[in-house]
Amino acid sequence: KATGQETMEEDPRKFDLTPLMAPYLDVHLVFPLLEFLEENTSYEDSSVKKARLELLAPTNMVDYALELMGEENAPPEMMTRRDSVFDQLEALETKALETKAILDDGDKVEALRSEGKLTLAGLAEAHGVSPAMVEDYYDLAKFLYECGDYQVANDMLLRYLELAPFGVERSFEAAWGKFACDVLIKDWEAALTDLNKLRAVIDERTCPPLEQLQQRSWLLHWSLFVFFNHDKGHDGIIDLFLSDKYLQAIQTNCPWLLRYPAAAVVINKRRRSVLKDLVKVVALDERRRQEEPRDPVVKFIDCLYADFDFDAAQSCLAECDAALKADYFLCNCRDAFMNEARTVVFEVYFRIHTNIDIHLLATKLALDDDAQAERWVVDLIRGALLDAKIDSQNNCVVMTTQAPSVYAQVIEKTRDLLVRSKALINNIDLKILASDTRLKQQQQQQQQATNTRGQQAAD
Repeated sequence: KATGQETMEEDPRKFDLTPLMAPYLDVHLVFPLLEFLEENTSYEDSSVKKARLELLAPTNMVDYALELMGEENAPPEMMTRRDSVFDQLEALETKALETKAILDDGDKVEALRSEGKLTLAGLAEAHGVSPAMVEDYYDLAKFLYECGDYQVANDMLLRYLELAPFGVERSFEAAWGKFACDVLIKDWEAALTDLNKLRAVIDERTCPPLEQLQQRSWLLHWSLFVFFNHDKGHDGIIDLFLSDKYLQAIQTNCPWLLRYPAAAVVINKRRRSVLKDLVKVVALDERRRQEEPRDPVVKFIDCLYADFDFDAAQSCLAECDAALKADYFLCNCRDAFMNEARTVVFEVYFRIHTNIDIHLLATKLALDDDAQAERWVVDLIRGALLDAKIDSQNNCVVMTTQAPSVYAQVIEKTRDLLVRSKALINNIDLKILASDTRLKQQQQQQQQATNTRGQQAAD
C-alpha cells in the first residue's frame, strides 16, 4: 500500500517487481527486498511490517518476529512457539553433537581429506559416524538456517556437501541451502561458485521438463543477488539470461526478468554485441504482451532498436529512472544506466542521420548552450568511434556514412560461431558423460543383483 503522497508516475507499485518475484525466492531472500521497499519507496511502514510478519510465520525466526511486533504486543502463542523452537533446537543439537564435534575439528577433517576418506564410508570407518548421524547433522543445519543463523548453517552445509554424493536428492536441497546462505552472508565469490554448480546439476539431472523449467526459473531469480553484487556480474547475467534454455524459462515463466539483461547490456559497453539477440527477444515479448503494462527498461530497448522511435525512447528514460530507483537489484546501477542510456540514444540517432543541428541537440540534452553540446558531441564521437565531424559554420554535426564491405558482413555474422560451436560440443560431452555414468551405475546394480542371487542360490 502506498502513502498517496507521490504521483502515479512515481508510485513504486507501478514498477515494483517484488510481488512477481517473491514466489520464486526462498522466504529468507525476500526479507532484504522488503527492507529496501520500506526505506526507499512510498509504501506504508505498516504494510511492509505486515508482509514481514506473514513471511516469518513458517520460519523459526521467532525472536525477529517478536522484535517487529514488540514483546508486549505479542500473543501468548508466540511465546509458546518460541519455547518450542528452543526445545527443538536443543534436541537436534543433542542428536548431532558427536558428528558436529568431529566435522568442526579442522585437523580431523583435513586428515580425512588428505587420506581421501572424507566420505560417508570413510567417516564411518574412521570415527564410527553412521549415515543416519550425518542426516541428523543436516537436519540441524537446516533448522539453524530457518532460525536465521546463516553463517553456522553455511559452514555445516559445506561439510555435508563434501560428504554426501551430489546425485542424492538431499544433497541437491543442501546445495540450494548453501547458495541461499552465501547470498544472505554476502559471500559473493562463493555464491557465484554455487550458482554455477547448481546450473550444471539442473542441466544434468533427469527430471520431468516442467520441474526442470521451475528450477531454472528459481535459479534465474536467485542469481540476481549475485550478478548485481559481484564484480563480474554484468557479464554473468548476460551469459545466463540469454542462453537458450534459460531464455526459454524467462519467456515461459517469468518475462518480467527481461528488465535485468536489458539493463546489463545498456550499462556494459563491452557486451553490446549481444544487442541484436536481445532486441529480437524484446520485440517478440513486447508484441506478445501489448495489452499488459510494459516494463520501462524493456520498452526503452524496443523503442530505440526495434522501432527507432527516438522521442518515445527519450520519454521512457523518466520511467526507467523511477523503475530503477524502486528496484532492489538495479538501484545502485541507476546513474550508470541513465548515463549510458542517453548515450546509446544519440549513438543510434547519429548512425541514421547525416546532419544534426547542434542547437536542437543542446535542447534535447538539456544542456546550457551550443558550446557545451559541441563538447559533448566531440566526446561521444571519440567514445563511440563514429565517423563524423563538426561543421562550425552551419552549427551542425555531419555524419559520414560508409556501407560495410562483404567481408565485414561475413565476419559480423560468423563472429559468435566458434563460441557457439564450443558450447554445443561441451553440451554433447556432458550428455555423453551423464549417459555413460548412468550406464555404469545400471551395470553395477545388475552385477550386484546377480551376485546376490548367486549367493542366495549357493546358500
